[in-house]
Amino acid sequence: MNERDLRTLLVRATEDRPAGIDLMPSITPRPRRVLVPSLAALGAAALVTVIVTALPASQTSAQAQVAAALHATSGESFRIHVQSGDRTWDGAFDPVRRVGVIAEAGDPSETRFVGDLMYQKPAGAAKWEALPRVDERLRNAPPTAALIKLAPQDPQAALERLRAATDVREDGPASGSGWSGRRFAFTLTDGSGSGSGDAEFGSPALSGQVDVDDEGRVRRLEFDFPKDSRRLVMEIAGFGTPVTVTAPPPGEVVPGPVDASGGAKGEPAPDLKGRDVKPAAGKS
Repeated sequence: MNERDLRTLLVRATEDRPAGIDLMPSITPRPRRVLVPSLAALGAAALVTVIVTALPASQTSAQAQVAAALHATSGESFRIHVQSGDRTWDGAFDPVRRVGVIAEAGDPSETRFVGDLMYQKPAGAAKWEALPRVDERLRNAPPTAALIKLAPQDPQAALERLRAATDVREDGPASGSGWSGRRFAFTLTDGSGSGSGDAEFGSPALSGQVDVDDEGRVRRLEFDFPKDSRRLVMEIAGFGTPVTVTAPPPGEVVPGPVDASGGAKGEPAPDLKGRDVKPAAGKS
């Protein structure tokens, strides 16, 4: 129906109206230009809606979900179980209070984390050694090497390295004891050519999976070592469980050997292959 037909219909409908009744009171017309921006804005909004709705789940959205899960996990205390080959570690962390503890099963050694310090007591040692919580050289290492070396010693810090993953994609459903969620596959590169990091820690790209539960928290991390395909599995549970960790008594603590960069000096550190790595050479 066009405008002319509409006017004709209105005229016929008002022919028998009672006296004094005006079905079409006077209305001051508004300039048509007022409607033009509104219609344009409405059209633009509709276009944006159509475009966003039409977009499939993208790599960016998967990366954002994993990043959000890492952030949520860092806001609660949790218990952790790490396994690599026939070696296992159990521990508990409270990222908010910055405390944690982890020990290898069947090994009387223990590592405690309190603030910026970690206290290590090797099996059979009479004293605890106090060291910076994060080795400065490892802080500057490529993400792949840092993740590998941090996983058994400081799982909380290892999870943080996942933020560097840029290739993240959904990989189906995931579930565990008392939870269900989504699995995401990721690839972590060593940043070659970026001019940063320590060449000593150079390693190829690392691929793995991270499971996020329906409440948006990381539940499992799995990855293979690039060189020998050995698999590490890190499982997180017991969210909200109180974690109490205290520094050893001062009389039982000695300063750990550190080099000029703040890293451990001359002290073997366990890797994930069932043997100790070579002690770092001391700096004069």
